[in-house]
Amino acid sequence: MRVFVTTSDWYNPIIPAFADLFNRYWSRAQEVTILGYTSPACSLPANFSFHSLGDPRAFGNEITEWSHGRRGRHFGEPYPTPRWSDSLKRWIAALPDPCFILLQIDYFIHRPVNLSQIQRLMRYLDDENVAKIDLSTDRYHSPHAEYAVDGDTRIIVSDQCARYRSSLQAAIWRRDYLDEMLKPNRSPWDFERYGTYEHMNDGRLILGVADAEHGPVPYLNVYGGGRVNWHQLRKMDPSVFGDLQARGWIGPHWNGWMEPS
Repeated sequence: MRVFVTTSDWYNPIIPAFADLFNRYWSRAQEVTILGYTSPACSLPANFSFHSLGDPRAFGNEITEWSHGRRGRHFGEPYPTPRWSDSLKRWIAALPDPCFILLQIDYFIHRPVNLSQIQRLMRYLDDENVAKIDLSTDRYHSPHAEYAVDGDTRIIVSDQCARYRSSLQAAIWRRDYLDEMLKPNRSPWDFERYGTYEHMNDGRLILGVADAEHGPVPYLNVYGGGRVNWHQLRKMDPSVFGDLQARGWIGPHWNGWMEPS
């Protein structure tokens, strides 16, 4: 199954660190496509490729987050890309894959991925009502019921009234379900926020694992509101963090960088 990762021009500087962690903890054999706007200046590992979603100006991605008076949680504007949903809608219209894994560039994988568990979860896509399978712990922390037990994995199904069925945390998506959710003129945050209510009681099944601490894809959300989240970043293995810094892949060139207090 193919893996896609969404980014914006202003998050491109974190691609090298993301890619290194992916290859450490997932697999160098897994092909990954980065979905962004302007091709990053950095070189990519052999298993990574970049696909442009279009001209950043067409989707509002030409303005940097936290630039003077613009775009950020306190500026009253959608961010980082106000028409992110439109760019994804055009991409998904040409996508042949019925199902795929979607990740976000600011979710740094920091421990080994449970690949065998992901393989087991994929089998449940045989049920056409299963529209999404969460690969984090997100669905466990929302109302849910037991769906199945597969070996040592307890699989849960999210309640129809649960919030954030539209969450963009690591997940396997059925193509038609994501397409249905992509309403015009929405940033990633608007996609999640409005989708929370629009997709309650839609009859589709969203599965996850019954684990409060460790989903199949363990990650750190290294950005919050467009700024570096040091509380999360400091949870990374110190030796790995030091290695990424030494390579110049973590540092003040990141958008939203502020030295920790």
